This record gives sequence, C-alpha cells and structure tokens, in this order.
Amino acid sequence: MQIYSIRIENQSVDSHTISVTLLQTLLSVLIEGSKGALRLRTEGRSMVRGAPPQWIKAATTFSMAFKDKQLQIGSPTLYESVPELFHENGKMEELRPENTAIDYFKESLAAILNNELEDDLYDKPLLDLLQGFHNIFYQGADSIHFSTDGRLEINLKTIEYFKDLADKIPPPRRVKMAGRLDKIRSNDRTFKLITTPNNIIVKGITQPMTQKEVQALLGKEVLISGIAFYTTSGKTIRIETDQISLANAHEEYERVIREI
Repeated sequence: MQIYSIRIENQSVDSHTISVTLLQTLLSVLIEGSKGALRLRTEGRSMVRGAPPQWIKAATTFSMAFKDKQLQIGSPTLYESVPELFHENGKMEELRPENTAIDYFKESLAAILNNELEDDLYDKPLLDLLQGFHNIFYQGADSIHFSTDGRLEINLKTIEYFKDLADKIPPPRRVKMAGRLDKIRSNDRTFKLITTPNNIIVKGITQPMTQKEVQALLGKEVLISGIAFYTTSGKTIRIETDQISLANAHEEYERVIREI
C-alpha cells in the first residue's frame, strides 16, 4: 500500500473540515482518472462504454484520511490488488507491478502539464474528465496539489488549459495500415502492429476473434482497416479495427505501402 498526499488550498475553511461536495467531486475525478490512466496504458484508450474490467476496479479501490488540508489516499500496488496481471498467461507488459493506479494517474497528469513529455499518456476523454475538477473551485478551493514540488497543481487556469489541449487533438479518421501483427491479447483484444516499411509500433483493438483466427494472423504480414485516434502531436495512439486480413501480396497491400 502506497500513501499519497493531496493538498487542498482553501483559505476560507479550517484545516480539519472539508466540503462533502468538494470531496465527492475530487474523489470522483481521481478514481475515474486513475481508471482511465490504467486503461490508456493497456488499451490505448482511457474511456469506453460499459463497466471497466474487474481488475481496474480492484486496482482503484482506495482508502482515505483528511488532516491539515491534505487528503491521505492509500492505494495498493498493482501486484497487491491484481497479481494475476503479471502471470505469464495474459501478462500486462505495459504495467509495472510495484506501481499503483495513482502513479499512472500522476504520470498522465505530468505529461499533460509538461509538453516535453510523451503525449500518448493522455487522450481527449481523459482531458474532458479532468475538466470536471472545475466544480471543486465552485466549492471554495483555490488549488489542488498532487505533488509537493508544485509541478502537479490544478487551478482554474489549468482547467482552461485542459480544454484548449483537448481541442487541439485531431479528430479520428478511417485508415488502412500494413505491417506484421506482433501480438494479440485475448482478454482485452488489444494487438501490436509493426508497420511496414517504417517499423513503428501501433497499438490497436480488434473485433472479437476466435483462437483459430488469431493463430492464422499472428506474426504474419497483414492489412488492417479501421478508425485511428490521435495524440495532440498527430501520432496514432490506437486504431480500432473492423478488418484484419493476410497480406498475400495483393494489390491493396502494395498500394497501402506505397502511400505510407
């Protein structure tokens, strides 16, 4: 279990009490943001319709105390909460067992606030979710600090920055890509494509596939089509496919390579 301090600056309230509405808003964004940060690492997307996987719920079961204008949030490490993620069968290679969900939330927040860091650590739905922090300031808070060094501070100006950044992300568009299908994970249908000819790794999500279909494609040169989603810099963060087929040197495969 790791303990994280979240400092709430609010000059009008004493250090031993906190607005229930403020607390509800803060915890809601923290919990949903932590779920989104975990999902982003593993699937390339922070939000999707429907209930999240059970392992994400387990990893974001936090404890809490409040003292001297600080929330003390207890978060289990991923190995403590979901050790099965690190077994060889279905292993989540994108995650580190010693990290917590809040570690990944703070990592995404740092990437948002520092444009020198990787912009694939956040997406538009996560930025939209973080704008929910604005309700905290209507409850009297002046700023929220997720780190002691002041680099992870959220205030009203930060909320505007979240919105501006979300507006800069290019809209999704239909694409075709060629490459070698490196991996397909059965539990969440994510895959890695090593593109041809530039050897860039692209993460994607397939339609439901049988084990036989997976085995026929794995490690082969394929052509995929679907909807690509992007980062603020225009890099592909994921592609949600509607078709994956063997290349077989057909004309469409050759045309896609020429266009790349």
